[in-house]
Amino acid sequence: MKHLYILIITLLITTNAMGQGKKPSWVGGYHRDLANSYIDVFSATGSSEDDARTKAIQRIVDERSRATGRRYSINETNGNITLSSNDELTVKCRIIDEYHSYQSYGYKVDLLVQTAKHPNYDFENVTVTDSYGATPVVMSIVPGLGQWYKGSKVKGICMFGATAAAVAGIIICNNEANTAEKNIKLEPKYAKHYEDKKSNWETGRNICIGAAAAIWIYNMIDAAVAKGARRVEVKPAGRSYVSLAPALNSEYTGLAVTYNF
Repeated sequence: MKHLYILIITLLITTNAMGQGKKPSWVGGYHRDLANSYIDVFSATGSSEDDARTKAIQRIVDERSRATGRRYSINETNGNITLSSNDELTVKCRIIDEYHSYQSYGYKVDLLVQTAKHPNYDFENVTVTDSYGATPVVMSIVPGLGQWYKGSKVKGICMFGATAAAVAGIIICNNEANTAEKNIKLEPKYAKHYEDKKSNWETGRNICIGAAAAIWIYNMIDAAVAKGARRVEVKPAGRSYVSLAPALNSEYTGLAVTYNF
């Protein structure tokens, strides 16, 4: 039983230590074709973050050059990029999000880029968000599933593992308590010994029940309030809509309704 408690505590500590600097969900590959634009990821490595970022932007130029057979000059202002060719063909892009990391082989920069299909087209309202609404809370009825959905896969595994360990402890302790109770009747002369064992196993079972309940409650709260990995969100254009999001403060817990127009 001591090893089981240590396992549960270790899993919870590991879960609680998960930082908020999660890798965005779009890193590693993302493509979306919209009415006025398309979204892609461009990545590069370099000796410094600035070097890697410059190379990632150059990849945008190289990609367009291969696609059109033209050579472009580039101009970037606050994440807005304009590619111009000698025959006055212009490509309009913007950096929606970027992620910087350090690899064993150097710095890496990933850029999430939106490119207009025509320079006169307006960009769709594309943003990144770490909010996932009420879905993770519903999914966290199964501990860890909401965290997995929000991109915290290690945290989700730890949450599920801690719950599984607590449930296993409940089953083991309950079975041993039942065995001790049977032995009291089978061996009355050792009744005191088996009564002590039964009491100890019942105490262990109750502790595991409390641990399982605490983990489940923490799992639900974490799914509601912890930030997830940044994901791409395309907001509806030209129409209003209603969204739900979990709300939690010192006075109440519930859902907040937001009207977007």
